[in-house]
Formats: sequence, structure tokens, C-alpha cells
Amino acid sequence: MEKLYIKENKLFIVCKYILFFMMFYLLQKAQINSVINPFSFGIYFALIWCNQNILILSPLYIASFYLNNFLLYDLYSAVATCLVMLFIYGIHLKLKKPIRPMMMLLYALLSQAVYVFLKIYSGINWWIVCVELVFGLLYMFACMKVFESIIVRGLTRKFTLMQTICLGAFFASLTCGLRAITLFDFDFVKFFLAMVVILSTLTLPILESALLTMVFSAGTILYDNNAYIVAPVIIWWLACSCFRGRHRVFACLSLVVTELMCVFYFNFYYTNSFITFLPCILASLIALCVPKKCYTNMIESYNSSFVNRSLETIINRNRDNVHKRLLKLSQVFGEMDKVFRSMIKGKESETELKSLLATEIKSKLCASCPEKNRCHKTYSEETNSILNNLCNIAFEKGRITLLDIPSVLTGRCFKINQLVYTVNDLIEQYKSYASLLGSIDASKILISEQLYGVSGVLKDLAKDVGKNVIFDNGLEKEIIDELVYNDIICSDAIVYHDNQNVVSCVLEVKKEDSLKSKINNIVSKVCKTKMLVETDETSSHAGWQILNLKTAPKYDIIFGTSAHTKTSSAKSGDSYSIIRIEDGKILMALCDGMGSGEKAEKASQTAISLVENFYKAGFESDIILSSVNKFLSLGSTDTFSCLDMAVIDLKNGSADFIKLGATNGYIKHGDTISVIECNALPLGIISSATPTIKTTMLHSGDMIVICTDGVTDSFANDDEMTDFVNNINSLNPQEIADTLMDKALENNNQTALDDMTIVVAKIFAR
Repeated sequence: MEKLYIKENKLFIVCKYILFFMMFYLLQKAQINSVINPFSFGIYFALIWCNQNILILSPLYIASFYLNNFLLYDLYSAVATCLVMLFIYGIHLKLKKPIRPMMMLLYALLSQAVYVFLKIYSGINWWIVCVELVFGLLYMFACMKVFESIIVRGLTRKFTLMQTICLGAFFASLTCGLRAITLFDFDFVKFFLAMVVILSTLTLPILESALLTMVFSAGTILYDNNAYIVAPVIIWWLACSCFRGRHRVFACLSLVVTELMCVFYFNFYYTNSFITFLPCILASLIALCVPKKCYTNMIESYNSSFVNRSLETIINRNRDNVHKRLLKLSQVFGEMDKVFRSMIKGKESETELKSLLATEIKSKLCASCPEKNRCHKTYSEETNSILNNLCNIAFEKGRITLLDIPSVLTGRCFKINQLVYTVNDLIEQYKSYASLLGSIDASKILISEQLYGVSGVLKDLAKDVGKNVIFDNGLEKEIIDELVYNDIICSDAIVYHDNQNVVSCVLEVKKEDSLKSKINNIVSKVCKTKMLVETDETSSHAGWQILNLKTAPKYDIIFGTSAHTKTSSAKSGDSYSIIRIEDGKILMALCDGMGSGEKAEKASQTAISLVENFYKAGFESDIILSSVNKFLSLGSTDTFSCLDMAVIDLKNGSADFIKLGATNGYIKHGDTISVIECNALPLGIISSATPTIKTTMLHSGDMIVICTDGVTDSFANDDEMTDFVNNINSLNPQEIADTLMDKALENNNQTALDDMTIVVAKIFAR
């Protein structure tokens, strides 16, 4: 298998260079008005620029020159061109420097010095030579764009507008060369154009077929300034187009019939021999012999290069199906939440428990007593009142003693000690049962909240997926054109619209171009909105990178942090996190574990990690804090953490400040300051702790300052710290954090009495 692949690879290389030689030869024949030949060197330099083997191309180029006219001065000029290019190419190879497009234009001009000298020396007008050079350089640029799109990017990629124009110029030059080749009155250009007409009408849309036919036929006009072939080609195309969608035999017959009319009825040609219409007959026979599978492959190859409405419909239909399934899943988790909430028993009423306790005492203690009938029948009312009173005392104090037994009962009951023991034992059992029941209920509530949160996340996902995707082919082509114009090779672009606003743009660019900062500016200019590269990933095509751009939010943010561990501690109990969550939001969180050292560090890191992951998953803030609080409260009873968070929406500048047991936070507005206070208990103390939440609008230049109590306790009071923060004269968040930390340490004689952490954020307009 490996040997077979090597043979196929070699065969492909041989066929490729044979094709290059044929193009060299044709373009030597191609002339404008039979005088100007600007095409000869352009294709040679374009192929070298596309990394084709110069050692193979050079002898092929020289041979094509000599075989064209068998003139020595043509041979000399071709050899001189190749030698100059070989020398320059060798220098670049030695220095490991790539040849830029402008460099190639300069080298091409330099290589034509001998050609220009020989032309002028042989008596050719200097202005004709100048026109050849200018047209030749332009043609070389066109060939570079053509071979870049075919050899470098591959035929499966979309063509930009510039590349399409250059491809048309290249096609026209080939037919111009074919126009010069005849054999016994057999016109090769007619044969070629007939093949183009039949194949294009059978495989391409009608507009593309007409455009391709006109481009190829235009080359025949260039050669001798005569359009006599163009008219028959137009008639051929009109006749063949009438049979689009039918069997190809009708298109082939219509081509032959119309050619017979052109020869014998309209007298378009100079001769009316059989050879005159032989090219059309051969083209028709070949078109009939081509397997149907080849036509199918050509149609599929063309259609796969373009995003069409059917693809858009399929994608939107699939998104709608996913939307419906996500909604159903959301409903399932919502129902599971209801089931778990219905399973929560809660505490029984105190009256019922007292009655149950009294009944249990009678069952355990009085059932075997010989005085049972006297106590519970003769003195029934009195006995029940005494037992109920003992139950009340037990519930209030947690236990009873002999002193709580009334003298009326001690005078007639022989089991007073057993009574005290039984009541106290039942109260202890109730406490254990109530604690277990509370833990089970807390776990059910926690699971219920998670199910409710998952239901909400799925509902939000369904909402996002339910939006229709709208492709903008016009913007896609414009983006590719602009990127290519700025020397960034882009093979494909997809632009998504949502309510006429650009939501995202996906680009496939060369890996070496993917880090160029001007990509953002180019895409923003075309889309008429600020766009930023959000993520990039390696493409499945080697050497290419996928860039995902999204509409940039109105604001951006920078941070500064400063931290100091307690002087007597090896580890800090403070943890902080700054992460970007979905939909253009930033999470800024600071957690202060109780005390200092390893235990406090573990507590704060656990809390921060839970908060981070819940936010990344897309849960709502109230569910996140409630769940994290219950997780921590179910753990160790002597561990708690103070949590200080800000969720900042960069799209509109709104910020939610969420505090649980945290110190005051600050927002610096230039010369003024706002204080964010906290009245909530820390995480983990009680399972039902309610956070302090404040929402405010931020403006460009505002600074957010949050810190742990190790910093605030270093100041005499809150007012002193507020004034100090307000008077820090800096626009750099890192400088503010460092200045505040230095002051806090200075207030304690450079000693950290507790773990100290400061996080400062500055919001600014893009």
C-alpha cells in the first residue's frame, strides 16, 4: 500500500510539471493584438513564489521559450531570467528569509534587463517594451493570487473577489495562447471553448456558466483584436442552456446543430470545410463519454465550496430540535426538584412531640406497674397533667431531675428514679432523631436546589440555541477580501447574525497569520462593530488556525492584587479568583477563611473553587451562594469563611456586589468614593444565611477595591480607611493595591496581625 501511494505521488508530481510546461508554452504564444507579449515571465515567478521547485521550473521555462520560436535571443533572455532568479532564490534560502510579494515584483523587473536590452537592440519600440513590462508585472500579481488560492489554499476554499478577477485574467490569457495554435485548420481554441460551454452548462448554475464562458472567450479577442469566435460561443451557450437539467445528449446535439448553422448559414468563419466544425463534434463526443459520476462529483465539489440557504435551513432546524430537547430536559429536572422538595419532612410540632413523649412514658414505665389502674383511672387527670408538665420541663431544660417531680406523685409512685431516667433517655433520643432528620432534610434541599439550578441552566441553553442562525455571505466575502489585501491568508469565514447584530465570526487563517493584531481591526471595520478574538484553536487542516471572534463588550477591565500572610503563619487563609464567565461577565471573588494556616487556607480555597465552578456552569447567583453555604455548613461546624464577590457585566457596566460576612468594599469615582457594606453572616455558620447584595452601575475609570479583615482591622475605624482609599492618587489598580497594603502594614509596625489580601479592579471603555 505504501509503495502504491509513493507511485501515485510521483505520478501526480510529473503530471503537475507537465501542466506547468504546457502553460509556459501557451503563454509564450499569447499576445495582445499580435504584438505585445506580457505573459511570458509572470507565471514563472508566481509559481516560484508559491514554493514550486525552481530547479525543475527553470529548465521547463527555458525549453518553452526556445521551442516557441527557435530564436537565440529568446533563449538568452529566458536563461538570463532564470539565472537571476536562481541567484536571488539561493540568497534567500541561505539567509532563511521568505520572499515577500513586493520583493518578487522587484526581482522580476530586475530579471528582465537582458530581455529589454535584446528587444530594443532588435528594433522593437521602447514603449512597447515598457507596456510589456507593466502588463507583465500586473499579470504576475494576478498569477500569484491565482496560485495562492489553488496551490496554497486549495480548491475547496472560497475565492475572494480579487482572486476571482485574477483567475478570470489567467483564464483569458490561456485562451489567448490557444488562439495562436492551429493544426491543418483545426482550431484548438474552438475545441477548448466548446468543452467549456458543455461542461459549465451541465455542472454550474446558469449565471456562473455564462460568466465562465464569456471570460474564456474574451481571451480570443486579445490575440488579434477580432471577435469572430465570440459570437458562435454565445450561440453555443444559449443553445446548450436550453437543455439544462435534461439528458446531456440534448446539450451535445444542440452544440453540433448550432455550429452547423454558424458554418453554413451565418458564414461566421473564413472556411466551410469539415475541419471547421470538427472541434465541436469532438467536444460533444468527449462530453458524452465522460462518466455520469464525474459530473456528479463536479457539481458536489462546486456546491460544497459555498454556504447556501439549504445549509442555513438545516442548521436552524437542528438547532430548533436541540432547543426543544433542552426545554424537555429542563422540565424533567424541574419536576425532580418538586419531588425532592415534597420529600422534606421538616420538624414535627412541639405539642405532638410532647403528647408522643407522654404516651411513650406510659407505655415503657407504667405498663407493668401494679398501681397502673389507680394512677391512670382514679387519678387520671392529675397524672396526665403531671406527665405533661414533666415533658414541658424536659423540652425547655433538655432533661429533668428528682426536684422537678411533684410531691403528689412521689407519694404514690414506686418508680420515680425510673421515671426520671426514662424521660431523659427519650429526650436524648428525640435530639438525635431531630438532628438526623435535619441533616437529611438539608441534603434534600441541597439536591433540590442543584436540580433547580440545572433546570435553569438547561432553560438558558435552550433559549440561546433556539435563536436562528443567519449567515451573511456578503460580509464573509468582504472579510476574506480585506484580510487577503492585508497579507493575511484566510481560507474561509462564517459570520453569524442575531437580530441584525453580528454575534460571532469564525475565520480559518494561516497559523503564522493568526497572531496578527490587525485581524480584530479588519473584521471590526467590515462588520461595522467592535470585534475581538475570543478563542483560537488548531484547524483540522495542517498549518491553519481557527479564530472565533465575538462582538466586543462596551467595557474592559484590569486588575491589581496585593497579599501578605500573617507574620506567625506559614500559609494564608485568604484566597481570591478573577475569571471571565460567559456572556461578557467577570467574576471577582475574595474569600477569607477563619483564622490562618492550613485549615483556613483549605476552607477558603474550597469556597472559592465551588463558587468558580458554579458560575462557570451558568448557575444563578442566589442558587450558587445558597448551595455553597449548605455544602460548607454540612461539613465541619467550627469552620466558616467570609466571601466578598463582584460580578461585573462588561456589556453595560452593571455590577452585582455580593457579601457574606465580608468587610466593606469601595468604589472610587475619581474624587469621590462609595462604600459597599455587609450585614450578612459568613459562609458555613448557618445553612440559611442570606447574603448582602447591591447592584450598581459603573462608569469608565471607576475602581473597585475589596479586601479581607486583616487589612481593615489595621485602621482605627472604617472612616479612616475610607478616607485613605479615597485619597490614593493613582489610576493604576496595582499601585492602589500596593499603596493600601503598605499603609496597613505601617499601621501595625510592619507586622501582619492577620492574613491580608487586596484586590483592585479598574473598568474602562474600549
